Amino acid sequence: MLSTIIIDDEPAAREKLQLLIEKYCAGKIELVSICKSPEEGLDAIARFNPDLIFLDVEMPSMTGFDMLKRIPKINFQVIFTTAHDHYAIKAIKFSALDYLLKPIDLEQLQEAVNKAIERKPERQPAQYESFVENIKEGGKLENLSIPTASGLVFVKVNDIIRCESSSNYTVFFLTSKDQIVATRTLKEFEELLDESGFIRIHHSHLINKLHLKQYIKGAGGQVIMSDGKTLDVSRRKKDEVMEKLKN
Repeated sequence: MLSTIIIDDEPAAREKLQLLIEKYCAGKIELVSICKSPEEGLDAIARFNPDLIFLDVEMPSMTGFDMLKRIPKINFQVIFTTAHDHYAIKAIKFSALDYLLKPIDLEQLQEAVNKAIERKPERQPAQYESFVENIKEGGKLENLSIPTASGLVFVKVNDIIRCESSSNYTVFFLTSKDQIVATRTLKEFEELLDESGFIRIHHSHLINKLHLKQYIKGAGGQVIMSDGKTLDVSRRKKDEVMEKLKN
């Protein structure tokens, strides 16, 4: 069983999550502490050395993110619990971490717990280091965790030249000339990278504006990227692409 801590400032949220865990996750995780503040959470983590914590993102004294920054070495798994906070969810997704939207759904809770059990031996320290780096105050999301068939690959967003759709997979082309095959669709990465200077120019191509060298006029037009690749811009996306290139 995974030793587990709940950290949430809302009494109703703590009680509901405790009830769901005790009733539907018995035999899989063991609650060793239930904390009503980040400060209590930090003390409990030091005391119990848990395998897993359920961490509320929005708390008054400090956010769940701020709490994680105070931990020198994160050697446990985290399942974030949050209301719909756009930045928080994007940061979590960037690092391929788990989260549950409030009010917590039982089926999603059980799925997240099962994934945590499967991952227990590794505890993913590098993944959390990447996440904490991503949430530095005032900084934009800089590091992307890319899920592949063999595990996670961590890359800097600025090192991504372009992404290409390959059925239900996505191929990343990097400045190092490496290629990474991700086990997610291009649409999912488009949503993650839409505020990081990436432009969907075609149903098969997502480009990093930072690495765009030239636009060639035409029905839809073409772009030449820093790796020398020439890509078509679809006609229906031309106006949208041109607008984004101006910004």
